[in-house]
Amino acid sequence: MTFEQQKMIPKRDEDLKNGNYTVLNGEYTKNFNVYVVGEKHKEAIEYIMVALDRSTDNVLGYGIKMGSQKKFGVTFWNEEDIPEELRA
Repeated sequence: MTFEQQKMIPKRDEDLKNGNYTVLNGEYTKNFNVYVVGEKHKEAIEYIMVALDRSTDNVLGYGIKMGSQKKFGVTFWNEEDIPEELRA
């Protein structure tokens, strides 16, 4: 986990408790779950799914993540970075 991510943990945990997240399963993320966290997580997931349909490898990559973060203000977290009590 990066220093920048560590600063975002309180906001992430608040969003998780409020249900502001979607979990992308391993089908799109090289066999591990990724949490898309933020108020606009549903809009971000729609954008991500269109981007994945258009991508050649159909895997959530750096470009899709950065575009989603910028456009929708969401953050991405690997499942192991999420406390067990807040996991879906």
